[in-house]
Amino acid sequence: MKIDNDNIRKLADDIVLSITESFYANGVFNDDDIKDSESHFKALKRILDEGGIDNLSMTVDHTDSLTSKARHYKKNNELDYARIFYATYFEHQVNDLIDLYCRRNKIDNKNRLSIIQSVNIWGKFTWLLELMNYPKFNKNHLNTIKNLADSRNAFVHYKWKEDPDFHSDINLEAEQKKIEDEFKRIENAVKYFRNYCSKIKFNGKKNHLKKLIK
Repeated sequence: MKIDNDNIRKLADDIVLSITESFYANGVFNDDDIKDSESHFKALKRILDEGGIDNLSMTVDHTDSLTSKARHYKKNNELDYARIFYATYFEHQVNDLIDLYCRRNKIDNKNRLSIIQSVNIWGKFTWLLELMNYPKFNKNHLNTIKNLADSRNAFVHYKWKEDPDFHSDINLEAEQKKIEDEFKRIENAVKYFRNYCSKIKFNGKKNHLKKLIK
């Protein structure tokens, strides 16, 4: 890739946006700090003048690449691999919400990791979300994520359930429709969860944060 001023500027903008989103989500920046471009610049300068933020780590967001890979495998009819990447997307995102809650409430790293590692995917999307006072999760999307996680685990851990229709004649048209409906539900759940996470992290101001960088 050719390194020119435009590429350098884009990289710088991406870094500043990532920092700004992280600071706002974690409560380092408040609404006054992102009111307009001038306020945003002053807030960033304030952080630099104060020597940065202690114990605030930057994480790499892989969620877009996970859904892109999932769609790639779905397009190529490699359905089990598609399910793996979709399921991993949901787990990454819910873990990020748990991490965010712990940071906002000053829960130490050891306990934060313990929560993420010890609670299963069903618990994370049900009682743990409620315990963290996050909005109630849509039941239909919750069931979609649970079924997806079960399918992923069956494939990864080789825990197949016997299919009662295994020896029956296969209706290819009906089977294809079943698959398409399954992945349509998964995509709807992805869209729902992306909006769900954005509201928690950015209070509906994600687009406003992007405009600050332009």
